[in-house]
Amino acid sequence: MSTTPFDWAEFEEEASDPANHIAFDPVPRRRVRRNGWTPERQQLFLFALSRCGSVARAARAAGKSRRSAYDLLHSPGADSFAHAWDQAIEEGIERVRADALQRALGGAFVPVFRRGRLVRVEHRRCDRLAIALLSGHHRDVKWERDTAVSRRKYRQQLAEEDERRAEEKRRAEAIWAEHQAILDRIEQDRASCRPTLPPRVRQL
Repeated sequence: MSTTPFDWAEFEEEASDPANHIAFDPVPRRRVRRNGWTPERQQLFLFALSRCGSVARAARAAGKSRRSAYDLLHSPGADSFAHAWDQAIEEGIERVRADALQRALGGAFVPVFRRGRLVRVEHRRCDRLAIALLSGHHRDVKWERDTAVSRRKYRQQLAEEDERRAEEKRRAEAIWAEHQAILDRIEQDRASCRPTLPPRVRQL
């Protein structure tokens, strides 16, 4: 979402109000860094996300990158954060849609230029945008795939599958090593049981 009804000038004032906070358990971090994902920064990111509906813009508001936010989402112990993420982005998208719908139905002032000069300002409505906003809101397969909780579960399933394959490989290697050791012992037993022939005496 490139537009947002959120007034960034009042960001810090609104973000400091506990009434605007989303309840969640912060993601535990192994190292506490001043510029890292502290619990306060995580709350700030979720608040910004609930206002603009954009992960990239919310991450910038929290002083972090979009990739860093997704890395935090896939970190251990981020289940509560993932649910709060989905709640925040749903609220943010609803805010953006409501603002766009209001502008589509109520109209907006559009400047008209001719030969580089402003000739007039027209008040225009966009019925097509309003129809698209009213008819396009539904939770489809893509929405289910793009939620933070589903993304996190998918990553966990991939990690579990990788671990399962690695375990199967370790078991196969252990069985092969055990069989190879048995074959080596059989070969050693055969070598020890072979009769020793007397040395040949060359006839003179």
